[in-house]
Amino acid sequence: MQNQMVLAGLLLSSVLVGVTIGIVISVLWQRERAKRFRVYHGIPNVIGRWRCTWFDDAQGQEQPKVEDTVEIQKWTTEGQFLAVGHQPQFHLSYPIMGEIDASRVVTLVYKAARYPFEPNRGVAVLEMSRDGKTMDGRWYGRRSSTQLGGGLVRCVRL
Repeated sequence: MQNQMVLAGLLLSSVLVGVTIGIVISVLWQRERAKRFRVYHGIPNVIGRWRCTWFDDAQGQEQPKVEDTVEIQKWTTEGQFLAVGHQPQFHLSYPIMGEIDASRVVTLVYKAARYPFEPNRGVAVLEMSRDGKTMDGRWYGRRSSTQLGGGLVRCVRL
């Protein structure tokens, strides 16, 4: 009986160690693939905090509709990453899935964290500067009025 308990404990420990090693290797492999992709294509690292200014075509380009901070947190694979947007004016945080391609075009897909109660969701397509300090482009999505719209967006690395 004692031997069976020891054997079962060893077997369980071995399985747990194997699963842990597999997870660690998978995470490290994804990070390495992302790094190789960026280095091969000469893509600046987007990880970090960005101050984004959003303009609405319906309001003109003189005054921004809103400013927020986008925190790009981690690479998932090759040119894909995860981020979180923080909008202090409306006390809103929202998830973002993003991707950057070999030509430095960044695509962001965002939706309000309290969706479907808040209609804030959409996409932004930006071009990153060669030095990796700015991104400029356009957004398109659902406004807080529930109508679809869009406008310019500019993000500057903090």
